[in-house]
Amino acid sequence: MFLFWPTTSRTTGRRKFAQITRRLTALCGALALTTGLAVTQATTATATDSLTSLGDVTGTGEIAVGGGKVFIATDDRIIVADTEGTLTTAIAGLSEVRDLVTTPNGTRLYATVRGSHEVTEIDTADLAITRRIDLSAHPCPDQLALSGNWLWVSYGCPWDSSGGALGLDLSTATPQPVPIDTNRLADAPQIVASANTLVVADFWDLRVYDLQDGAPTLRGAINSYDYALWNGWGGIALAPDGLTAYTPGSANDINAWNLTTLTKARSYGQEEGVLTYENITISPDGTQMAVARSTDDVNDEPLVLFDVNTGAKVELFDQSLVWFHGLAFSASDLFAVVEKSMDSTFHLWRLDDATLPSCTIVVTGPEQARRSQTITFTGQLTEHDGSAPGVQPLAVAFRQVSGTTTALPDVTTNADGTFTFTHKPTITGTLSYDVSRDNTPGSRSCKGTATVKVRP
Repeated sequence: MFLFWPTTSRTTGRRKFAQITRRLTALCGALALTTGLAVTQATTATATDSLTSLGDVTGTGEIAVGGGKVFIATDDRIIVADTEGTLTTAIAGLSEVRDLVTTPNGTRLYATVRGSHEVTEIDTADLAITRRIDLSAHPCPDQLALSGNWLWVSYGCPWDSSGGALGLDLSTATPQPVPIDTNRLADAPQIVASANTLVVADFWDLRVYDLQDGAPTLRGAINSYDYALWNGWGGIALAPDGLTAYTPGSANDINAWNLTTLTKARSYGQEEGVLTYENITISPDGTQMAVARSTDDVNDEPLVLFDVNTGAKVELFDQSLVWFHGLAFSASDLFAVVEKSMDSTFHLWRLDDATLPSCTIVVTGPEQARRSQTITFTGQLTEHDGSAPGVQPLAVAFRQVSGTTTALPDVTTNADGTFTFTHKPTITGTLSYDVSRDNTPGSRSCKGTATVKVRP
């Protein structure tokens, strides 16, 4: 029951409608057919994560991290949080903020402000606007990419088919737009940069440029139809060295592209039941890839972390009923801007130490029980390397279908990681019993769940 609608996607409205229809059909079916499960294993971790409401915003754009702060683009302001996920203030008086990027040293934030057709430069220390770069000759600025002293901007209003891309030399007092030769595009293209590589992609072509002293030289292009990418390029992420691009594939997978040879290098994912992958972002060290996904299983997690080198799915992250609007790493943490699909409210989701390996908890209980009957659960905690954890405290709680959670007394494992606890429910319905461990040095937290149908 996890939905996402990434703002960078170029997929058609028809495809979006089909995705949402499938998800709502699956959700309705699940609510009608919920039954108890004796054993559920999960490596998802939520114990030290946080989900913070963004308040009364009506729409969000992208997210950026820098200068010890997290920045979230919205329709009329940039919301600011600290790196613990706590909202601190907002930069107001802006109109239709679309994309954000911070400098590598974290001292400057750049934002595309579509409503006033400008790029705004902001000091991340005091949050003062230091420059407004007029782009009225290139209206509707959209996405941003930064490489050295050059800021690359995509632009284009969908109603006049005049999209394109340009560069701004930030080392000058008054940066002047330097257009990139992309031909005239129907809409604002996607634009990403890393190291000495710039990528500009419309629906059809992914154009790759070499960057030398701010002068982009076309290396070549990859055509989406040559690889049966019938929905275009989707979201694009670059490796830190600029040598590899990652995009959604056409077979419920993720493609990696060699930007030196301009050929497809490999695929990731290809999981049965996955409808789409989107909102791809790469960890600062280039070793891990976080991707939002939509599946036809209402119990699947909406966010997955892949090992870039091996292709292994190393972590899943659980959050109920969300659409993704932005995704960004901050060292080992991961931040996402999500919209709760049940009430259209926006939230900042912080995943603490997301790149760390996770422990595993397995919880076993009966499929069914009766109200006021004592239920016995058993379980096993295992460290990420398969070793026994020793004596460890675990948090225990149960959840009702409505989402109401009730904490139970903690349980302590034996030296080999096994544990037992009991509960006598005083209510009926389907109850999910969660057992979790918080982060420990070198290991991310984990959670296991057993679901029991309690009858009168």
